[in-house]
Amino acid sequence: MQTYKTVAEVVDFLETYHRQLKNFYLRHRDTVNSERLQMLLDYISRHEKNIQDMLETIHEKDRDIILKTWIQFVPFTETTLPEEKLTDPEDIDIAVQQVLDLDSKLIRFYDKMINQNGIPEPVKEFFHQLITMEEKEKTQVAEAAQQIKNL
Repeated sequence: MQTYKTVAEVVDFLETYHRQLKNFYLRHRDTVNSERLQMLLDYISRHEKNIQDMLETIHEKDRDIILKTWIQFVPFTETTLPEEKLTDPEDIDIAVQQVLDLDSKLIRFYDKMINQNGIPEPVKEFFHQLITMEEKEKTQVAEAAQQIKNL
């Protein structure tokens, strides 16, 4: 069965997703013993907040076209966030790997949205921007983790 949603509904879902991630990392930041891991989890939670904020500020010129477009909603099961699927970040390497895996899943999801037939160009550009942002985040998180490990 195919499910169709507006991009606005997908954006709401993504905002919730990133808010849950941010809260997950903030909660764990306060429970770990390593200062370095606390720094990394704080950094990751700020990244999630920035993505959440970006989703709220879709380009005004194309806002109506983007948000009101109907798309086939590809099931998002590989990136759903029941927290029991997330591993407690016990060390920097585990935390980084989890973030990189989640970002890769999001990129695949956005790519599926782009490759649907009949998607207006502003919607494709929106999902391309999200891919670019996630790829940038992957690089930044890996670099930040390396810097923190070297402290």
